[in-house]
Amino acid sequence: MERKLMIAPSVGCCDLFHVEEQIKMINEKSDFLHMDIKDGVYVPSYGIGPDYLDYLNKHVENLKPMDAHLMIKHPQQYLEVFANAGAAYITPHTDCIEGDAFVTIRKIKELGCKAGVALSPSVPLETIEYYLPLLDKVTIMIVDPGIAGQPVDEQMYVKIRRLAEIRKERNLDFLIEADGSMDADLYRPLYEAGADMVVLGPPALWNKDSDFEKAWEIMETELENELKDACR
Repeated sequence: MERKLMIAPSVGCCDLFHVEEQIKMINEKSDFLHMDIKDGVYVPSYGIGPDYLDYLNKHVENLKPMDAHLMIKHPQQYLEVFANAGAAYITPHTDCIEGDAFVTIRKIKELGCKAGVALSPSVPLETIEYYLPLLDKVTIMIVDPGIAGQPVDEQMYVKIRRLAEIRKERNLDFLIEADGSMDADLYRPLYEAGADMVVLGPPALWNKDSDFEKAWEIMETELENELKDACR
């Protein structure tokens, strides 16, 4: 069976004047809802908070899984908050949990959520080697987190390919997600490297057209065209 490249739009990018219609379309057509949580400390920018997730959880029918991507300095303090807000996945950064990774991951699971981790470009895969079997998702940042407009380093394709090889060698079943500066020209190399899912921000979706429905159609067409005849 052909492997699909799943999409996870970053819903914090929605137009504030058209949030409801955009969220409805994203929820209907996407695989995951990517929730960028930024504290202005770990990364030099700010994102949405748990109230955003809680509201969607309470008001959107048939809500797709929300992935709380915690780009925050002390994620351990907020695991329960995001679990209670309805996050299906909680994904802290590896360098923020390196002193208590096993405790943090087990806590996420005890709260009824799936556990992910995010690796910044400079973080080697060896960092997660010993707790990889505990993970449900690994997010490979293909740019430094929290800073818009960066070029993607092609070494990240190598990193994803090696992670996919490790997953196969060790018979593990976590998802591999790619996040950062996403656009049409990245879909095929990321897919061929082994990524299961990509995070869509403004360049990949919202900036395609001022009409969000048209922007979505453009994104879908680009995704289909880039993956046409792709194989791994």
